[in-house]
Amino acid sequence: MKLARLFVLAALACAPALRAGEAAPEVQAKFLKVIVSSSGSNRIACSDPALRPALEALGLQVDGNAQVIWATSVPEAKVSKAMGKLVVAGRRELASASCVLIEEEGGRPKLLLNTNNLRSSKVQLGDALLKLAEKI
Repeated sequence: MKLARLFVLAALACAPALRAGEAAPEVQAKFLKVIVSSSGSNRIACSDPALRPALEALGLQVDGNAQVIWATSVPEAKVSKAMGKLVVAGRRELASASCVLIEEEGGRPKLLLNTNNLRSSKVQLGDALLKLAEKI
């Protein structure tokens, strides 16, 4: 239940900061913290230089060997998916290769789960997060 409240608070706190398309790095980082925490870890792989400081400011350890990865390109997402990693992305064109997609709709953030990719991932997410996210 604590995770569900954390997600709701993050969504409400971030909603004003969103713009059309991708969310701001600070918004993405807050949702990534919830996702990574739900997986039972505090480590994430992230090569995005704009996002890395926001992740570290929230106490996440940026580690290229982490099982959760923030993907910024289709090739990166596909390779990570093939390795059994939990792929998280922020752009719709990465949805087919990602497990979790962070996007905004009507000025509010939302999480989308690609259930097929999630099953092939070696990472388990908490039930509270699975219940809150929309399945695609």
